[in-house]
Amino acid sequence: MVQFGDAAAVVIWLQGICAYAAGHRDWDLLEEAAHTMCIWDGAWDQWSAQDKITPWLRTVKSEAASVMASVLRDHPESAQHFSHVADDRTADPRIRQAVRTSTAP
Repeated sequence: MVQFGDAAAVVIWLQGICAYAAGHRDWDLLEEAAHTMCIWDGAWDQWSAQDKITPWLRTVKSEAASVMASVLRDHPESAQHFSHVADDRTADPRIRQAVRTSTAP
């Protein structure tokens, strides 16, 4: 059985991989790590992990934003945790739209 703190640590670790992959323009790694991160985030809903992901999501641009937006659309249970980013004009429009549509009925 995974403990809540361990789940948060895994999501934070996966976010670090996402940031690394985005920084190195490794889109396949970014996509795989982001899918796994969103699966864990959607299942465990850990605020400490979301507090780490949110500021990073606001900085993701260009192709990385396209990859992340696609992944977030695939995982609405995780994307809804970041719905507040939809109103942040500093975030990439693709990410803003992805988290906005995750809360649509």
